[in-house]
Amino acid sequence: MKNKASYWIDRLDLQPHPEGGYYREIFRSHAEVHRHNESELRRACTSIYYLLEGNDFSGFHRLKSDELWYFHGGQAINIHVLDTNGDYKCIELSDSETGNLQAFIEPNCWFAAEISSKLDFALVSCAVAPGFDFSEFEMATKSSLSSVYPSQKSLIERLCRF
Repeated sequence: MKNKASYWIDRLDLQPHPEGGYYREIFRSHAEVHRHNESELRRACTSIYYLLEGNDFSGFHRLKSDELWYFHGGQAINIHVLDTNGDYKCIELSDSETGNLQAFIEPNCWFAAEISSKLDFALVSCAVAPGFDFSEFEMATKSSLSSVYPSQKSLIERLCRF
C-alpha cells in the first residue's frame, strides 16, 4: 500500500491544493520575523507535505519567500524555475543518481513541478521561510508569463493552469 498515492493521501490527510496536487500544512512556527525592508510580522517558517500523482502538476506560481523542497519517495519530480533574470533551470528532485534530495527556490521566481515519468506519485515536503501565506501566493497566467519568457512558451502553456 505504501507505493500508492491513495495510501499517502489518506495517511497524511492530504487535501487538494490550488496549484495542483495534494497537501497538508504540518508546521507553522510560533516565532515571528520581519522580512527585510518590511514592517509586517510573518511566521518564521512553515512546512507542508505535498503529493503529485500521474499527469497532475504544480502550476507556475511564485512566492515572496525562500522555499525548500525535500524528496521523500515515489517518482522523480522536475521543478522548472524561471528566475528574475529571465533564466530557466530544471531541478530533478529524486533519490536517483541524477537527482537531488532537496531543492531551493529563490523568492519571486516562477516555478512549477511535475512527475517526469507521468507515472505513480511523488511525495515531498516544502518548507517556506518566512512562512507561507496565501496572500503572497501568486499563480501565473499563460499570457503574462509567456510575454516575459517567450523562449519558454511551450513549457508555460503546458504547466500554467490559467
